[in-house]
Amino acid sequence: MRKEEALKSIPQISRIVERFRGRFGEELVKAVAREVAERFRREIREGKRENAEGIYEEIERMLFERSRTSLRRVINATGIVINTNLGRAPLSREVAEFILEIATGYSNLEFELTKGERGSRETHIEVYLKELTGAESALVVNNNAGAVFLVLNTLAKGREVIVSRGELVEIGGSFRIPDIMRASGANLVEVGTTNRTRISDYENAITENTALLMKVHRSNFYMRGFVESVPLEDLVELGRLKGIPVYYDAGSGLIVKLQRLGIKSEEHSFGECIGKGVDLVSGSGDKLLGGPQAGIILGRKDLIDRMRKNPLMRILRVDKMTLAGLEMTLRVYMEGRFEDIPVIRMITEREEVLRRRALRLKNRLRSVEGLEVKVVKEVSKPGGGSLPELELPTYCVGLKHRSISAEKLAVRLREGDPPVICRIIKNMVLLDMRTVKDEEIRPLSEAVIKAVV
Repeated sequence: MRKEEALKSIPQISRIVERFRGRFGEELVKAVAREVAERFRREIREGKRENAEGIYEEIERMLFERSRTSLRRVINATGIVINTNLGRAPLSREVAEFILEIATGYSNLEFELTKGERGSRETHIEVYLKELTGAESALVVNNNAGAVFLVLNTLAKGREVIVSRGELVEIGGSFRIPDIMRASGANLVEVGTTNRTRISDYENAITENTALLMKVHRSNFYMRGFVESVPLEDLVELGRLKGIPVYYDAGSGLIVKLQRLGIKSEEHSFGECIGKGVDLVSGSGDKLLGGPQAGIILGRKDLIDRMRKNPLMRILRVDKMTLAGLEMTLRVYMEGRFEDIPVIRMITEREEVLRRRALRLKNRLRSVEGLEVKVVKEVSKPGGGSLPELELPTYCVGLKHRSISAEKLAVRLREGDPPVICRIIKNMVLLDMRTVKDEEIRPLSEAVIKAVV
């Protein structure tokens, strides 16, 4: 076929629109049709394509791709519970339904129903946080980085903040404590060494310009061996002696003591920090707390009142959906229903439950031709920069295909619908049952089948 005839074989835009009418929006069809038609014309002129064969199939493929939202739900089969790349803490249906209720109508976000006048959005969750932690006052901002920034900018701008060198951490997204301190206007004073810091190091660094003694949770790493750090209560004692507030960036936002959940860990809950006498503590709402993204600040009322008046609060404040999600999450804690918090449930789920889940998935896949399926005992991690030392015994379903490599299979699973995110160990795809829900077993098995057929 000559090029002129091949070019004429490209259908008119109106014909393409008519073909896909009712299935996709007309403007989307026109845009995709023009793009594909132009590409086909160019490839025909360049001799890369002989005719317009397959143009409708290409347009349909692109329409499906373009009509799908960029943000998609995935099946997390990595075993990492608080998976930052996958959205951190999943919310319970109860919490999500309350967010939907508030988001789809009007609410008393900043309105006092009893007085009939303007109120404060912060009051909706402050009572929960005070009751759960014993703090005098509470404040919520958009994330814990914002909380750290607000504390330092309000209480230490132009003044000194003393921090151990072993706690000048960098966490995900290149967030570094020294950088946020400089940006806040506070002057960083490093004490001790990378592996050893004593209370005398803090004491010797105190000057008349010292505004805060700060302790930072190491988040996503831990140190062993020839190490020494200052216990929180010792730093509090020094702060009281010198009349300097002590601020602890706890990071993970833990509400309930892990010991109550049967987990051995030295991680401090918010309440434990307040009980030890810290003046301020902050942490994330979407890590171990298991709620929406937020930065929670707890502690002395006089200090938090100063932060409320900081103009930055307007920049850092949270919206109605975050407040709704956080309020309902905290309400679940108030009622003692810890197992209804998905993060808490996944971290504490018993091995036998995970094993049964793995066997269910294995049974659904055992007859797939060319696929070797077995149940593997492994370990999971809490993730999200929380409890870095804790390893959780788990059960996985291991997959090996006779003609598809583990890397290729992982790619196919990731590009499927729904996308499945897994891990690979020793040339075997592992689907970790700790982060897979019971109701996800069926779609997960179907995704695996589609990936290998």
